[in-house]
Formats: sequence, C-alpha cells, structure tokens
Amino acid sequence: MSALVIRPFRPADAIGISELFRRVYGDHYVSPDVYVPHMICQHHQHRHWFSMVAVLEERVVGHAALCRPAANREDAELALMAVDPALQGSQIATRLGRQLLDRCKDLGLVRLSIKQVTSHLYSQRLAQRLGFHDMGLMPDHVPSPFSATQTEAQTETIVVGCQVMGDHRRPLPDVQWPAPCQWLMAPLAAQFGTTFDDAPAPMQPLQISSLPGRIDVIAGHMSRHLARQLQRLPAHWSIAVRLGLRRQFPEDYRRLMTAGFIFTGMVPAEGELNWQALFHRGALARHLDLHAEPMQRLHDELQFHTRNWRGRQSSSAA
Repeated sequence: MSALVIRPFRPADAIGISELFRRVYGDHYVSPDVYVPHMICQHHQHRHWFSMVAVLEERVVGHAALCRPAANREDAELALMAVDPALQGSQIATRLGRQLLDRCKDLGLVRLSIKQVTSHLYSQRLAQRLGFHDMGLMPDHVPSPFSATQTEAQTETIVVGCQVMGDHRRPLPDVQWPAPCQWLMAPLAAQFGTTFDDAPAPMQPLQISSLPGRIDVIAGHMSRHLARQLQRLPAHWSIAVRLGLRRQFPEDYRRLMTAGFIFTGMVPAEGELNWQALFHRGALARHLDLHAEPMQRLHDELQFHTRNWRGRQSSSAA
C-alpha cells in the first residue's frame, strides 16, 4: 500500500478536494465553494487560500487551508478541514494543521483563528492540540453539516479559538473587566497581553444583516441610544452582536446586559488587528457537552440567562 503524502495544493487536486467534501459532508458543507473546483483554484490563484492535502494512492483523502480575504492580510483562519471517513482517527487532520502552522511565517501571517463545531468533540480537541486558545462562543451560528436532511437542518454553535504566531503581539485593551466575566477575560489578557494605547481605532460603521435563524449586528461602540434601539427589536429574534473591544468595554457591557444580551467571549476582528466582544440574545435552548471548561461555562450561562430573559418577556406580555 502506498504511503500517505502530505503536500501543498496543486491545481490538479481541485476535483479530488471537491469529491472529498462530498464524501465527508454530502451536500451540506457550509461553504459552497468547495463543490466547485474552479472556485478552489481561483482562491489559490488569488492567494486567498493556502491549502495542504493528504494524498493516498493518488486520491485526495485530507484537506485543510489557511483562508484570508486578501493576500496581504496578516490574519487568517485555519479552516476547510476534511478527512476521508475511512481514515478518520488516524491523525491526518493534526498533521495537516501542523504543516499549515509551519507555513505561517513564510506567508506573513501573525494571528490565526479557528472555528470549532460543537456537535462533536473532535474539532475542539484538534484545536487544543494545535495550540489554539478558546476565547468565544458563537451560538446558533451556521447550518450544521451533520443534519440528516436539509429539511431537518439544525444550527451549529461554534467555539472560536485563536493563537498569535511567534513573537508577534495582538494585545487586548487594558480594561478593568466587569466582575461577571473576569474569570474568562483575565486569563485571555494574560495570554495575549494588554495595551494602554489610546490611539483611536477606525470607527466601525454599524452593520445589521439578516441570516438564516438570526440577526447579525456589528458595531464599533455601543451608545445608550443604540443599546435602547437594540432592546426594542422583536423579542422572538435571535440577535448576535460583535462589538469593537475597547477600553470603554465595561460601559458597553453594562448597556448590552441591560438590553437583554449576554456576553459570550471575544473573537479576532475580521480583516483588522484588534478584537471584538461577543453578545447574544435569544439563543436556542440546547444541551452541549464541550471539551473546554470555560466554553462549557459560557454555554451554560448563556442558556440560564436566555431562560430567565424569556421568562421575563412572557411575564411582561401577560
């Protein structure tokens, strides 16, 4: 039997990668690009993806990629992982991930993130093995690729992990973290460092978008007026907020908590060098067994807060 080979992507691999995703996920993978070999090649040509493949007897049996929206970005996401069902459990995903981590310096990458599905523990254990630090929970974030049929589609809650490469720094703002979230934020601040730099960051314009099952809100800051407007949104909406993480975080935190939201951690800001805080209102009721205790605690607090919030809404309506 031929030996397994792990190597960088070649254009001739595109069809095999697409076939691999169909074997693993059927037609339910969240990114449709993997089903179109032309798109796979185009992403590599524009240097938006840098992929490693595992090849056995000339067949693609594993894939993982570093993905970034532009070739000159210093941040990327470790994503698009798939291993042939017949070979799962043989550490192929770990080997692919480590090969990609070794390429980060040559690619000019400083910070990596990873989104881990919560319907099974493997991706969470993999992220820990690869050195990522869990930092945030994104409830009901994407359609699950593991639903039996499209008509039974479930949403997948995501754990976000991050790591900074080499001696680079991506510090958090120096903040007196509110007491209810010190248990999470103090260790992350110790891990990534903090800065007193008060130089104003580019102001993120308010963005609101409707996605399957939720409303996404992205904002640079949280004024009293904006918090009140979010509070008045329909109670049956599931609302996810990504808010610029700044030294005024305690005020932002208080305003959003008053508006019925719960803090669920932080994530790297997409395409920027700073960070965003996560808040959510109206998450689905669900039981999850998560690999990392801090993420389990975030989930349990989210569920408790959501039950209480819905109870108050029902009492007010009555």
